[in-house]
Amino acid sequence: MRKTLREIAELVNGVVEGDANVVVTGVAGIKDARPGDITFVGNPKYLPLLPTTRATAVIVGYDTPACERDLIRTEHPYLAFTQVLKLFAVPPPVPKGIHPSSIIGRDVFLGEDAALHAGVVLEDGCKIGAKSVLYPSVCVGASAEIGAECMIYPRVVIGRNVIIGDRVIIHSGAVIGSRPCPEGIDRYRNSESSEGNVIIEDDVEVGANVTIDNSRTGTTIIGRGTKIDNLVHIGSDAAVGCNCIIVSHVSVSSGCKIGDGVTIAGQAGVFDGATVGEGAIVAARAGVTKDIGPGEVVSGFPAFGHDKWLRMNASMKRLPTMVRDIRDFQKRLDKLERLENGKTEDD
Repeated sequence: MRKTLREIAELVNGVVEGDANVVVTGVAGIKDARPGDITFVGNPKYLPLLPTTRATAVIVGYDTPACERDLIRTEHPYLAFTQVLKLFAVPPPVPKGIHPSSIIGRDVFLGEDAALHAGVVLEDGCKIGAKSVLYPSVCVGASAEIGAECMIYPRVVIGRNVIIGDRVIIHSGAVIGSRPCPEGIDRYRNSESSEGNVIIEDDVEVGANVTIDNSRTGTTIIGRGTKIDNLVHIGSDAAVGCNCIIVSHVSVSSGCKIGDGVTIAGQAGVFDGATVGEGAIVAARAGVTKDIGPGEVVSGFPAFGHDKWLRMNASMKRLPTMVRDIRDFQKRLDKLERLENGKTEDD
């Protein structure tokens, strides 16, 4: 593919600085770029590489110093670069057909051009939407529904009655609709299955080895447009809003309510029944033990305001010096007390 700098700038809503007619034929990182490639600088620490990169053009922010290169200036260089990556990406051909080793139950509905790879198992009553692709060893439980244009990668397990919307991507090893952890061993022995289900709305992406528990009595919901990283656990009856970002190793416990546009960073945990308000940010390794209001930014365990956490963390770094100063101060106080009592330092 060949695109001029002007065409790329229009795509990313940027401004050309230099020759707008220069031709770009590929994309690459700033260290690996060659003539013809476009790259980007989104972090100031990479600015020293700007004069030495071999790239034909660079996407930068409006605050980047001027240089003798053809640039596209935009408000969000990293976001712009991801758009350019999509522009130059060559999508693989969409698989079609049904492999003879697939196992298809009774009353299964397959939409137009749905594709089943080797070893796919569809239990009774499943519905697979048009142009959806199920890669090898995917297992879909009875009465589950998968929408149109979904990509279900190898070894994904989708439980009974799970409902998945359109254009959903589920990466390898994920388990959707697993039986929730029982409250006690007796319940585990006496319960064959839960009564609820899982609903994943349109345009959701679920990472590798994610587990989303089935609801015990209601519905576990993942809202439209949400992106879930690898190795995340979503508990039963949780409700995750639209356009959320949940980073790897996060645990969202049973009954939690996550508002729209929430970001939960790596290794954070949201405890049973907690609510995280719309647009809130939970920092890495934070533990949310109580409700978080809309737009709040929290850190630490238990989670509290991020600004306060930064001040406390800065104080912790000064703790050894503070302890030494306190000891010196105590020694001076002891010396003054001895002098006031008429004692010498040798006493």
